[in-house]
Amino acid sequence: MSKVIETYYRKTKLPEPLIVKKLEVLERNQDIKAEFEAWIESKVFMEYGCVEVAGYSAKSIAEMSRFVNGEGAFMLLIELRENREMALKRIADGFKMK
Repeated sequence: MSKVIETYYRKTKLPEPLIVKKLEVLERNQDIKAEFEAWIESKVFMEYGCVEVAGYSAKSIAEMSRFVNGEGAFMLLIELRENREMALKRIADGFKMK
């Protein structure tokens, strides 16, 4: 696992089981993981050559709502890949929180 990503999550003070789950999800999605790492280092979303899933990029997701800016945009990109219907419903519902 990327030390950059691991350090990022350790600083969030998220519960350890959630950190482990997020790291596992990123390991399954190496292209998104690489783009997320670049975002952590620069805080700038890629515009060209970025990962797109179902017509969405991390940048386009982040522009839709303040609730998915940053890390949330990358997690939703993975959700679009792994559970498209649920992710599309979350987008359609305006990213309502539970």
